[in-house]
Amino acid sequence: MSNIHTTILGRGLRLLTLSVACVTAATHPAHAGSPDTREAPADAHVFVVGGMVHVGDGQILSNATVEIQGTKVVAIHEAYTLANVPSDARTIDASGKVVTPGIIGADTSLGLLEIEMEASTRDQSRSDESIVRAGYQPSTAINADSSLLQIQAVEGVTSAAVAPSGGLLSGQVAWIDLLQGAHEDIVFAPSVAVDGRLGQTVAGSRAATIAALRKTLQDARVLRSRGSAYERRQLRDLAADAADLEALFPVLDGKIPLTLTANRTSDLLAAVGLAKEFNIKLVLLGGAEAWKVRDVLAEAGVIVVVQPSSNLPQSFESLGSRLENAALLYEAGVKVGIAVLGDTHNVRNARQEAGIAASYGLPRDAAIAAVTQVIAEAYGMQESHGSLQPGKIANLVVWSGDPLELSSWPEAVIIRGAPIPLISRQSKLRDRYLERLRAQ
Repeated sequence: MSNIHTTILGRGLRLLTLSVACVTAATHPAHAGSPDTREAPADAHVFVVGGMVHVGDGQILSNATVEIQGTKVVAIHEAYTLANVPSDARTIDASGKVVTPGIIGADTSLGLLEIEMEASTRDQSRSDESIVRAGYQPSTAINADSSLLQIQAVEGVTSAAVAPSGGLLSGQVAWIDLLQGAHEDIVFAPSVAVDGRLGQTVAGSRAATIAALRKTLQDARVLRSRGSAYERRQLRDLAADAADLEALFPVLDGKIPLTLTANRTSDLLAAVGLAKEFNIKLVLLGGAEAWKVRDVLAEAGVIVVVQPSSNLPQSFESLGSRLENAALLYEAGVKVGIAVLGDTHNVRNARQEAGIAASYGLPRDAAIAAVTQVIAEAYGMQESHGSLQPGKIANLVVWSGDPLELSSWPEAVIIRGAPIPLISRQSKLRDRYLERLRAQ
C-alpha cells in the first residue's frame, strides 16, 4: 500500500510531505478498530520479540525481547525467540527493528490546548493579574478526547509533562500518558513540578523578575514556618496569595523541581544562584545560551532541556543560539534533555530534534536518552518512566529503523502495556483523500 507520511507544521492545515514511499503498513490486530487506548487488563501478557532494544539506562541489546505483564515491563530476555513465548501471550515481532522507551514531551500543553485561536479550547492559563500562580493545577481540565493526543502518540510520544503558562510562576505541571479517551486514567501524577519563566517581559526587567522570584520563595518559607500567625492575620502582606505560596512548599522541600524557561546567559546564572540559595531542584527549559556557562550548569547538577532546531536568535535573549548546544553541554557533563518547546501541536518532532543534535555531535545513544530517560529525570518520574527496566510502566515504541532518521516510523506503540491503534485524525484525512485520488 502506498502511504504518504506527513506532518502538520505550524498553525492551520499546511501539510508538508516529509517522505513518499511504497511501504507495507503494520497490520497487527491491535492496530485495528477504535482509538480507545485504556490500560491493558492486569493479566495481559505481551512479548515484543527480537528487536534491538535501547533499554534507556545505557544498555543496547541486540535480538532482545521485552516482556510485559499488565501495564509494566517485567523482564528483558536476550536470545529469546517466538518459540519461547507462551501460547496464550500476545506477540509483536520486532525482528530487524529498533525498540526504545516511548518519547516523552516536555513543557507541553497537551490536553489543555486544541485550537490556539479558539478561547473555549484553551485551559493552559489562569486569568488574573498576579504573576505568581503556583497554585494553579490544570490537571483536572486535561481533555482526554483531544485529537492532539493520538496525533503525537502514533509517532511515538507516549508520555508528556503538561505545564500551564503565563506569569512568573505559571502553576503545577501534570504528568500524563497519552491514553486518548481514557478520562479517568490519563493523568498519572497531577503535580510533578512547578513551572515558571524568567526574562525581561515577566516583571518589566530581568532584575525585577529575579527579585520577584526571590521574594516569592522567601515568602513561601515564611508562610510555611509561620502559618498560624498568617491565619491570625499577624503576618505582613506576602508576595502572593497563600494558596500559591503553599504550592511552593514541595519545591522548597526538594520533593519536586522548579522548571524555568530561560535562554540568556544572565538569566541562566541567576536561576542557578537562586537554586543554590534556596536548595531547590532546578530544571532549565530553552537554554539557548546554556553552552556559554556549561561548566557552571554541570557543577550545579542542573538538567537543561533544549530544542536544537532553535539555532537562530528569536530575540535578544537568544543571540548565542547554536546547533552544537546539546553536544557542548553533554561533553561538559550536563544532563541534556531534548524537546519541542512551545509548540504543542508538534511534540512528536522531538525525535527529529534529537536527530539534529546527533548530527551536530551529540552521541546517538545520548540523543535517544535525551527524549526519554532524561525528560523523566527532569520531572522526577524516572522511577516509573523513561526506560524499559523491570517494574516500570510499559511505554515503548517499535521503530522500522533508526528512530533518529526521518525515513523511520513507528510500527507499534505500546502505552501502559497496551498496543494502540496507529490511527489519528491526520491518517484518516490522508486515507480519505487518497481514496478520492485513486477513484479519479
